[in-house]
Amino acid sequence: MAKDELSTTRKLSRRQFMQLSGGAAAYAALLACQPSSPVSGSPTPGGATSAPTAKVGGQAIISLGEPDTLGPTSRALVGAYIFSFIANGLVRLKYPDMTVVPDLADSFSPSSDGKTYTFNLHKGVKWHNGQAFSADDVKFTFEFMAHPNNPAPLSIDLANIVGAKDFKEKKATEITGVKASADKIEISLIAPSPNFLTSLAVTKILPKAVLANVSPADIAKDPFARKPIYTGPFKVDEWKSGESVTYSAFTDHFRGRPNLDKIVQRIFPDPSTALAELRSGGIQQAFVTADQFADFQSNPQYQTQQLAGTTGWFLSWDMTNKTFPFGEKPFRQAVSMAIDRKTLVATVFKGLADENYSLASPLSWVYNANAPKNPFDQAKAKQLLDDLGWKVGSGGIREKGGVRLEYATMVTTTTRDWFLAIQPMLQAVGIGTTKVDVVDFPTWISRLNVGKYESTVNGWGNFAIDPRSDLAAHFRSPRTSGDATGYKNDQVDALFAQAATAVSQEEQKRIYDQIQMLAEGDAVYAYLIRPKVLEVNVKALSLPQAKIQAEIYDGMPQWGLS
Repeated sequence: MAKDELSTTRKLSRRQFMQLSGGAAAYAALLACQPSSPVSGSPTPGGATSAPTAKVGGQAIISLGEPDTLGPTSRALVGAYIFSFIANGLVRLKYPDMTVVPDLADSFSPSSDGKTYTFNLHKGVKWHNGQAFSADDVKFTFEFMAHPNNPAPLSIDLANIVGAKDFKEKKATEITGVKASADKIEISLIAPSPNFLTSLAVTKILPKAVLANVSPADIAKDPFARKPIYTGPFKVDEWKSGESVTYSAFTDHFRGRPNLDKIVQRIFPDPSTALAELRSGGIQQAFVTADQFADFQSNPQYQTQQLAGTTGWFLSWDMTNKTFPFGEKPFRQAVSMAIDRKTLVATVFKGLADENYSLASPLSWVYNANAPKNPFDQAKAKQLLDDLGWKVGSGGIREKGGVRLEYATMVTTTTRDWFLAIQPMLQAVGIGTTKVDVVDFPTWISRLNVGKYESTVNGWGNFAIDPRSDLAAHFRSPRTSGDATGYKNDQVDALFAQAATAVSQEEQKRIYDQIQMLAEGDAVYAYLIRPKVLEVNVKALSLPQAKIQAEIYDGMPQWGLS
């Protein structure tokens, strides 16, 4: 699968996110978790279980992909992982449930009308250069993002801040809706928004003293992009393109210094090189494939973790196609019931995957465990196809009105073998394949629009953005910059509109449960599997126990050498 990417500074269109998401067909906006009461405290980053007691000091060498930039214009998922241990926002997302918790703000609370948020800032925070952090840095960050010279358009949530649009259009010299005082930030919104806090969680605060004279249009070329100054527990020492990035502990971090003195992130374009280095001791931590995992599990020199799959895979169709019954729910249900997920998990993934039945991750707070599912039942699948009038014809393939139920399925090199394992299951109920169309990822993206393909193996990565965006990205219409399925349900759209104005998370949960009952009931997709993420590290390196990959990096301050 290609490298996953996302924008941390602006709303993405469907096509933009898919172009950046590497194998996970995606489109989404950044939505928010809004508490109904003040939140306070200083949680362990990511909520991960602390690592065993480790001595302070030492260096860990790990394998991690190369970022695109370490400045605020980063759109790579690897950048998001890195930001979790080098930078801070006012608030952050807690993994794996993706709720909002304090970060640079010790507490935050909305006004009774939901239009004003007050953030009480942690005292004594320092930047990596030793200068003091202040509320002015927060105000500067918003104005940097909304600056007239910033080529990126205002995100929906930034545009909702009072005065941001006027500032962007040079009608004002500041964003009047962001007020900074000694240890407090007050942000006023034009309208209440359940999206607001999650937008803040992916917005890392920038140092005014360092960037005040840097145009937002030039930030990607500024030295800050390769050796930035943030407030996180690790600071960037050196970035050697194509080779490594080195980080050192920030001893003055406001939550306490990390255990390790240094982290060296080695960059391996060839995964086989990373595997060889892990075995030889050249690196101490990496993620491996199912084929490789068993060897490390049985080797006493290593520790391993099986993390929950963060990408759910499924079959999808162009529902606007009139030749085949893709637009009919019973057909989509039949395909889902034809698939023996248990066999897929056991054979293709060597048991290191979970059966998938939903777009939302079961670890997410929005997940509705009661939403309709279509588990393996080939007898029922056959009956559904019979009822639709598709009768078994020559070679066991169903026919109707002179049309055989055979169509092309578009795959990538990642998903080709998966579909080849699924193909006989579909044939068993009378569905044939005219072509297994193997394309590269850019081609796959360009064709993933109604009218340009018939069927495909598709996937969506959770935990990159707010979980409500996962649902909106696939089930709300209209969808921006293209539409892969043509799915539309007016009741679902009305519920999304209600959710946009819901204030409490309890109310939002109730609405999103209804959305899933309807959308998953429509069997938009035939869900397949969620492959586990497989982590390996040498035994001397202690890592927090985690449920998802993002927690591993979010908990890096707790890493240590025993």
